[in-house]
Formats: sequence, C-alpha cells, structure tokens
Amino acid sequence: MIERYRDLIIIYEKDVAYVISCDSLGAIGSKENDVLKVDEEIVGRATIKVALAEALCIGARPIVISDTLAVEMEPTGKRIIEAIKEELKENGLADLLLTGSTEENFPTSMTGIGITVVARAKLSDLKVRKAKEGMLVSLLGYPLVGSEVIASKDVLQLKDYVAISQSKEIIEAIPVGSKGIAYELGILEEISGLKVERNIPSHIDIFKSGGPSSSCIIVHEKEAPSIVNLLDKPFNSIGKLIPSNI
Repeated sequence: MIERYRDLIIIYEKDVAYVISCDSLGAIGSKENDVLKVDEEIVGRATIKVALAEALCIGARPIVISDTLAVEMEPTGKRIIEAIKEELKENGLADLLLTGSTEENFPTSMTGIGITVVARAKLSDLKVRKAKEGMLVSLLGYPLVGSEVIASKDVLQLKDYVAISQSKEIIEAIPVGSKGIAYELGILEEISGLKVERNIPSHIDIFKSGGPSSSCIIVHEKEAPSIVNLLDKPFNSIGKLIPSNI
C-alpha cells in the first residue's frame, strides 16, 4: 500500500515502511541573482536538514539521499555537496548512500537545490497516528525564516531532529514548514480526528513561515519531557488534544 501522509509518501511492505521526503531551496546562496546571500555551506546544511527532519520525525531511518542541484559542479555544487556530507557525518549519518546531479549545460545566476530522502522503519516504530485524547501539544524552537535563521541560536538543528526521532517520550513530531504552525496544527487535527485546544503564548506567531524546519510541534504525555533539557532549545506548551466535538 502507498499513502500520502502530510508531506511524505509512505510505502508499506509487510512489517516495513519506506518513507520518501523532499525539500527544495531557491534564490538563497552566493550567486549574482540570489535574494538572500549566504555561503554554500549554509545552503547544503539547511536543505538536507529539512528533508531528513520530515523522515526522522516519524521514526524512519534514512538510507538514500538524492541531491538535484541547479548549479554547476565547480565550484558551487562541490561546496554544497561537501556541506551535505559534513552535516551527515557530524550527525552519525555518514553511511547513507548519496547520489545526485548538477547543471553542466547552461550557466546559472541563481542557486537552486532539491533534496529527496528515502528512509525505512519497522511498522511498529513509525510515529504515525499515535496521538490520543489528553495528550499535550508543544513547540520546540520558534518559526524563523530568511536572515532570522542565520542570526538565531534557537533554530533546531539536524542533531535535534535525530534526538526527537529517538525519544520515546515524543509520541508524534511535526516539523513546522513554510505554511506555519496553524497549518500544521490543522493537519494534526485532521489526521488524529481530535481537536487541539489551543493555548498559544502571545510571543509565538502561528501564521508565520517556519523556514527551514527551525521549529517542531511535538505531541507528548508528560508536562515537560526530558528531551527539553537535552536539546537546550525554547520549549512552549501550545495546547492539548481534546475530542473534536467539544
């Protein structure tokens, strides 16, 4: 069976599931027409984090990564690929198979990159449709975008998503994407069949873009799961799951 689950594709085979996630980035880099000027290292690390975060958050272990770079190999593509490899190595994922392509036929004046991740998990390990009535909903990090991501220390990193994936206390986890917290809460309600009784702190904008998965919604049972101390990132309670008819 194959299903679309949030932004993921899940392929079920007996007691194993294969998860496909992806992310793209454009107009961010050091080329002439890039809107946000940053080094290629940031481009590689940020984009690979987002694609991996989606798979990690449902408990899947990445096995293959494909990078499709709309830039030349020398020097831009090579720098991005080196950043991707370094990010994987630093987070215990150096054993993943990496393949990809670059643009060698035409000159490019703007950076573009796409990442696809193939991951695998036992069905029993998938953090999918596990949310239940009475469970708490919280936010790790803050929704940040553009230059805010570079300046802030509150951005969730790949190491944080690896920890989230391994935490038994986190029942479900949802990286916040460009559509914002409100959208992701709506998807959680739709999938769980429950309602999020919202209690959003005034300093959190639930309609703001989450940028490169700078924050993550988590569903848990304890008031303050121990992972909060391990990650050293902002933690805010934002609601509780209640019956949808209330």
